[in-house]
Amino acid sequence: MEEKYASIRGIYRDVLKDQNSNVIFDSGWVSNLIVDRCRILLAAFMKNDQNKQTWGISCLKVGQGDEDWDNKGTESPNVLLEGLVDPAPFIIDVADLDIVYLNETNAEVTEPTCRIQVTATLGTDQPPPPPSETPETQLSTYPLREFGLFGKFGDEDYMIDCIRHPVIHKDVSTTLIRVVRLYF
Repeated sequence: MEEKYASIRGIYRDVLKDQNSNVIFDSGWVSNLIVDRCRILLAAFMKNDQNKQTWGISCLKVGQGDEDWDNKGTESPNVLLEGLVDPAPFIIDVADLDIVYLNETNAEVTEPTCRIQVTATLGTDQPPPPPSETPETQLSTYPLREFGLFGKFGDEDYMIDCIRHPVIHKDVSTTLIRVVRLYF
């Protein structure tokens, strides 16, 4: 018997633009990893769990990841992850994300479908360069190596997907447009 749908999956695309809106980097579409906590959120939602309120996407977190990934290669995430490597990621609240339904040709539609697209725009000064101990070591860019979508289960953040990628040095004058598509 042929299955109509595969497991939950996701893809993402990063586009970095300079202050004149010229594209200076485009990752193309790349697969991401849906983690187990996404499935827990979906199960709690389907059960109408009265003990804990379940929220879908509540934020997108971007982090610096691990500097060693620059030399040794990006470490692949696994489905058991619960958070980013970065202990203090930059957080983009759901109110600042553009979330839409997509049809089977990935065109935006108003009615719910089994596809959604989440777009996060990190504008100028977002995130700010990480603080340093001395002005001489102050970075002029924010090195991005990881990100993930998060939902809420009760008061706790639950990771939905995890993406680790080669470093993107985003400076304060550039804009990063990050688009994530999830297929259910």
